[in-house]
Amino acid sequence: MTTSITRAEALADTLRQAIHNGDYICGERLVELTLSQQMNVSQNTVRDALHILQDEGWVVKHARRGAYVRAFTPAEAAEVYALWAAVEGLALRWMMEALSKSQVNHLRRLLMQARNHAFTGDSRRATEALLALHAAIAAGAGRPQTTALLARLRNQVHLLEVLRRMRAPRSLHAQQAHILLYEKLVSLMEAGDADGAGALLDYLIKTDGEALLPLLA
Repeated sequence: MTTSITRAEALADTLRQAIHNGDYICGERLVELTLSQQMNVSQNTVRDALHILQDEGWVVKHARRGAYVRAFTPAEAAEVYALWAAVEGLALRWMMEALSKSQVNHLRRLLMQARNHAFTGDSRRATEALLALHAAIAAGAGRPQTTALLARLRNQVHLLEVLRRMRAPRSLHAQQAHILLYEKLVSLMEAGDADGAGALLDYLIKTDGEALLPLLA
C-alpha cells in the first residue's frame, strides 16, 4: 500500500507541474489509460493521482465522462477571487498580530525572486513567486483550516493565471508595476498598518480577477 501511495503522489507531482507549465490547460481531459501508458504506471496509480489533484482543486471528475483539468465560467472565477480576497484578508490580519522580522524577510526574498524572474522575461516563475508570497501569508496566520482553504483557492487561481499567461500575458512594465504594489503591501505590513495592508491586498486580488474575467467570456 505504501508503494502505491508513493507512486500516486509522485505522479500527482508530475501532473501538477505539467499543469503549472501549461502542458494541460483548463478544460482538457485527462485520460487514465493514456496517462498510464505515457507514465508507465498502472491505471489505479493514475486514478489515485487524479484523486489527489481533485482534492487540491486542480481536477474535476464528471460521471461517465472522466477527469478534466478544472475549467471556470466567468461567474465561477469571480467567486474564486472573491473568496480568495475575503479569506486571505482574515489571514493577513491574523499574521500581523505577531508578525516577525524573519517573516518579513521571507516575503521580501519572494519579492526579489519575482522581480528577477520578471526582468529575465520568465513570467511564469514571477507569478509563482507572488503566489508563494500569498502562501506565506496564509501560513503566517497560524490557522490550519484557513491555510488549507487558501491552498485550494490558490491552486484554482494558478490555473486561471496559466490562462492569463497564454491569452493575455502581462507586459514587463505591467509586471514591474504589479510587483511594486506587492512591495508596498509588505512595507505596510512591516509598519503595522493592518487596515492599509488589508485594503491593498483586497485591491490586488480583486483587480487581478476583474482583468481576467473577460478572457473567459
